[in-house]
Amino acid sequence: MPFTRTDLGALDLNLLHALVVLVEERSTTTAAKRLGLAQSTVSGTLKKLRHAVGDELLVRHGRELEATPRALELAEACRPHLDGLIAAIGALSPFDPATDTHIFRLGCTDAVALTTLPKLTNILRRDAPNCDLVIRIGDYRMLPGLLAAGEITTALAYMRDDPSATSKMRAVLRSPWVVLRDPTQPVIKSLDDFVNRPHALVTPAGDLTGFVDESLAAQNMTRRVVLGVTSFALLLPALKGTDLVSTVPDFIGHALADLGGLACDPCPVQIPAITNSMSWRAAVDQDPAERWFRSQLDLAFTQPEAARAL
Repeated sequence: MPFTRTDLGALDLNLLHALVVLVEERSTTTAAKRLGLAQSTVSGTLKKLRHAVGDELLVRHGRELEATPRALELAEACRPHLDGLIAAIGALSPFDPATDTHIFRLGCTDAVALTTLPKLTNILRRDAPNCDLVIRIGDYRMLPGLLAAGEITTALAYMRDDPSATSKMRAVLRSPWVVLRDPTQPVIKSLDDFVNRPHALVTPAGDLTGFVDESLAAQNMTRRVVLGVTSFALLLPALKGTDLVSTVPDFIGHALADLGGLACDPCPVQIPAITNSMSWRAAVDQDPAERWFRSQLDLAFTQPEAARAL
């Protein structure tokens, strides 16, 4: 029997939202966390969906739920319409930061968090005292997926790829490179001096080469990376009191120098400036609360002194 408009009128819209989340998470436990519901409620929702659609939708396969072709088809068809509905309703809802409540969900690198959090926290506590902030740390490989899944609504990081069809993006800050060192170590005076120092590298992927090595290779030169770490924060204990140096974007270099008493030298290698971009879900593009948050995030990241003085 075909599914009719009358059937649609009897279908709870929350079921369709739950279906999209279940297909993305493939687990009633993690889907329940995203939906803010008890696991038993999500299991009951899945039962209702199966009855309404006449398909198993998700079947147990080991420790995961595997989506049926029908579930994948429905989720793909529902997702843009649900996002459009969220966008339409959000655009009509005014936002007063002084009195309204909202949870902002930001994904960023730890470099952005270390640089931005002090100012952004002060802005929220002063101007939006009833709003909360959740930060997920990730990089260009992880953050687009969090955006697509709706686990964050805004990302700020170096983004290697173009935005997906369900998100928007704009460049925020282009940063040249600097070299961090312990202040007791001598200033880096030349390129030869630079390549002869032992280096520490921030490497989320776990390799020991980066932008610096690509530029050095073009000059038939190499350096030795003796330490790879997964976050910029780990450079503080890695460099302090050692002879290691590390080449980083200037915005995080100056922040780490201030936080950890490190010295900061110009980078002797010609490396293209790195661009950090802000990306956000298209569904919240016109949402007044999210637009306000993006403007404050931009201010805290690109104009830290102005944000501190507000």
